[in-house]
Amino acid sequence: MPSRRQALASGALGFAGLFGGYAAVDDRSDAATIDWPMARYDAAGTGHSPDAVGPKDDLRLAWEGRLEDTGGFAVTSPVIVDGTVYAGNEGLAAFDAASGDERFSYGTPSRSSPAYVSPSIYRTGTLAVRTANGVAGLNADGGLRGFGVQFGTNRWRGPRPTRSSPPVSRLESPPPVPADGTVYVAAPDRGEVLALAATDGSERWRRRLDADDEFGVTVRRPAVSDGTVFVTGWPSQVRALDAETGDVVWEDELDEQMVLPPTATDDGVVVPTRRGLTVYEANGDVRWSRDLEGNATGGAVAVADGRVFFADGTESLHARDLETGAEVWTLLFTREAAPVVADGVVYVTGGYDLVVLDAATGDRRYTRETDWFFSQPAVGDGVLYVVDGDRVLALEGDHE
Repeated sequence: MPSRRQALASGALGFAGLFGGYAAVDDRSDAATIDWPMARYDAAGTGHSPDAVGPKDDLRLAWEGRLEDTGGFAVTSPVIVDGTVYAGNEGLAAFDAASGDERFSYGTPSRSSPAYVSPSIYRTGTLAVRTANGVAGLNADGGLRGFGVQFGTNRWRGPRPTRSSPPVSRLESPPPVPADGTVYVAAPDRGEVLALAATDGSERWRRRLDADDEFGVTVRRPAVSDGTVFVTGWPSQVRALDAETGDVVWEDELDEQMVLPPTATDDGVVVPTRRGLTVYEANGDVRWSRDLEGNATGGAVAVADGRVFFADGTESLHARDLETGAEVWTLLFTREAAPVVADGVVYVTGGYDLVVLDAATGDRRYTRETDWFFSQPAVGDGVLYVVDGDRVLALEGDHE
């Protein structure tokens, strides 16, 4: 927990920030961790941190933090920024990354993983998060806290759902994606992707993904890279949009009934589908496509070190060469998943299992089981963070 000196300093600055447009600054100079600022690590959605070092063998509990009990079906990923872990399965809480002490919690119920937006007009960052009433920008430091009252938590609110929109559950809530001062948001209830100003949540543009048949379009988490926003929508839409204007750069319709979230690469985009995988060049030309006879209705692919890692939803977890599509390795894995990669290791959470694999060979190094439901993990400085039901777990272990 913060010291009395830190609490007093934070309160004073927070009070000033409440009226002057700034927020409190905690003393975190003793915190040393590598950031994982959003679900899937980056705006491109690669699920790969090139700097993180995670545990590879003999994972053991360093600490656990308690979350609100929602029955154990966690679907939102933790994020790590500046020595703080933000996690939640209904309400969102902030924990000290080193000790696990809870710093504060938010009164705003979350419907997605948060995404950290770097400061611009504020002294501290902003957390963009889906809520029941749309997208909100929260003070990443928790606002002013004193005398049992919390002020200055909410910085902005984006466009709200329409009155006719059905309620959106956490299972259907893609997390916001911040990039270059803009927060890109999929609105699955309206078949749209929106670009919001990171400072105040104001709308910069919106683009609807129209369907040519009787089906509506459910928009997935966008992937952003090099001035392009890649968007997919159920049942078959693939779009590349200009990040500044929302104009369509190129588009395609896949012969599929289940198109999953895209992952941007240095020179294109990877689009997983129910049955397989398609990789596009930056100009929209298909580089390669593979029908793997899968049945994936969820999950995402990770891209790291020239390889694509993904689960096909039936019986296999694959590693493929990003350039050619050639098989690197394939192993038995019967669940859908969204792998993440760090330091030559693939971490896969498939429902009730956490599996650690060697990225080069696919050899299994460690397995951990749970009675509840693991979220996608985040990797910091030697520690793996994951939500397990009503707990956030920090797992450490051997690094070699």
